[in-house]
Amino acid sequence: MRILRMAGAYVAAVITAFTAGSAFYTQQVLAKQAEIGAVYTPAQQAQTYLENFIGLAPAYGLMLAIALLIGFIVAAGVKRILTPLAPMAYPLAGAAAVFTLIWAIETFVASGGAGAIGGARDALGIGLQMLAGLAGGVVFELLRSGRRQR
Repeated sequence: MRILRMAGAYVAAVITAFTAGSAFYTQQVLAKQAEIGAVYTPAQQAQTYLENFIGLAPAYGLMLAIALLIGFIVAAGVKRILTPLAPMAYPLAGAAAVFTLIWAIETFVASGGAGAIGGARDALGIGLQMLAGLAGGVVFELLRSGRRQR
């Protein structure tokens, strides 16, 4: 049962991080376009969110799933050593995994280019993506441990 709970927690964490990450990505891109005068109706904004969610899933979603898996495995070991940080191990690992993923994409895929991930081209965008990873880590911690909020 523990393995099923861990697997379910992991899937929920990936879905949470991806959903938040794609929403933050879209919002960042729309905000940058608004700065140069682009105007979108609410229907166009909603359509953009949906299309980005679907469009980002195959590549970014898979890479995010792998990054979170590695991050959570590392966190499982680190939290045994740094026990005072154990409750925050998975959320911090989620944020660090997303940062590392973005860094790796920028460094190895885009060869240090102008930003392969449109929604993470500045500090705010990177921070929002890390927040998405942190949210995934919180979901993983809560579901993995079986703790319930009161």
